[in-house]
Amino acid sequence: MFKLRLSRYLLSHILVAALVALGLILLTEFMLKLMNDNYLQRQRQMVNSQSATVRAKIEGEFNSTLFLSAGLMAYVATNPKISAEEFKAIATEIVARGRNIRNIGLAKNNVITHLYPYAGNEAALGLDYTKLPAQWPAVKRAIDTRRAVVAGPVSLIQGGEGFIVRTPIFTKLGAVGILDQSSTEYWGLSSIVIDSQGFFESAKVNDSNTKIELALKGTDGQGLSGAMIFGEASLFSGDNIFTPITLPNGAWVLAARPANGWQKKIDYYWPIRLTGWLSAVLLASLLAALSMSRQLNRNLAFYDALTHLPNRRLFEDRLNQVQIYSRRYDSSFGIFYIDLDDFKPVNDKFGHDVGDGLLVEASKRMLASVRESDTVARVGGDEFMILVNDIRNDTDMNNIRQQLEANLIGSAVIAGRELHIGASIGHAVYPTDHTSTDKLQQIADERMYNDKAKNKSVE
Repeated sequence: MFKLRLSRYLLSHILVAALVALGLILLTEFMLKLMNDNYLQRQRQMVNSQSATVRAKIEGEFNSTLFLSAGLMAYVATNPKISAEEFKAIATEIVARGRNIRNIGLAKNNVITHLYPYAGNEAALGLDYTKLPAQWPAVKRAIDTRRAVVAGPVSLIQGGEGFIVRTPIFTKLGAVGILDQSSTEYWGLSSIVIDSQGFFESAKVNDSNTKIELALKGTDGQGLSGAMIFGEASLFSGDNIFTPITLPNGAWVLAARPANGWQKKIDYYWPIRLTGWLSAVLLASLLAALSMSRQLNRNLAFYDALTHLPNRRLFEDRLNQVQIYSRRYDSSFGIFYIDLDDFKPVNDKFGHDVGDGLLVEASKRMLASVRESDTVARVGGDEFMILVNDIRNDTDMNNIRQQLEANLIGSAVIAGRELHIGASIGHAVYPTDHTSTDKLQQIADERMYNDKAKNKSVE
């Protein structure tokens, strides 16, 4: 029974330790998940911030160019017969103040009539946009929407690649798009060619200090439906950051991710994880060991180490509990005091190992003689007491005594030696013999000694 109880305690403590370890491991995993989520969020914030900076620089470059060219548009709208000298004076000022402007042109009735600088751009003079399938859709969109349109990047006739900002010009009063269509007349359009490489350098898109990888999509301002402008197309798939860039009458889309990809785990993830797991196991083991040690100490305090029966301390505790119960419900209980006869000669003749074996065998026989609800305790070297619950009369006690004598007294083979187990038994009944537990034990003890004297006289 004692071993079974220890086994159950051991299993319960192991189970508790396993649950504690599991809980701490789950807590470690939860904390790691929060840390990883936070780490990923900080990466996204960094990418968002740098993408927003790039967007602002690109939009700023376009806006500054359009601002410089607004004066030329307004002049042509009010002076449709602009001369070459007038155009050159205005264009010279625009190119001097602007950045990355390769040339400026005017196309009256969609045919290029004015160019600056002329040198190196002679091949473009006289071109008819309506006869250029690659460029006409963007030109027509500008005319139809009465707004500037960004085309490109395109391969320029003058060589290289660039963006072309085309703005339709309507004659008569004031700026483009302000007047009603019925009061204006389409004159042609202006075109500003921006060097794409210089443009992106000015916008610091390819800054080596950036911590993000970029890709730009939306040729001719077509957004996600447009072709790639630069970068890897793969950046437009997955969980990357997409940032729209507003253009005149169109948009680009900037895709971005960290330069070394999305890092889904924090630095030192595995060391932290293994430390958390190991700490969980060690802490759970420590708690289990302390709890088991406490339980073992408790068992040693209340149970006999040899027979694993309750000791006198636990017996008296149970005796007091049964007395309280019997007093409340007007019931009876009995106790037996048992002393093994001639036990000392067995120890002296055969040694303590045989004597201990005899005690263990006697305890087993006593346990087999009573109910599981009764208590068999070893209260001295060869002295035992039995607490029997719910005794109705002396007949019950006599029946139990007969059962004890039949099971306990007799021959036994201990360590290969055939020995005789003899016992003297005394009993007392509550409340017939007395209501005090001390007195009951004293009465049972006296009756045991009377039985021992009777047994010796019979011998």
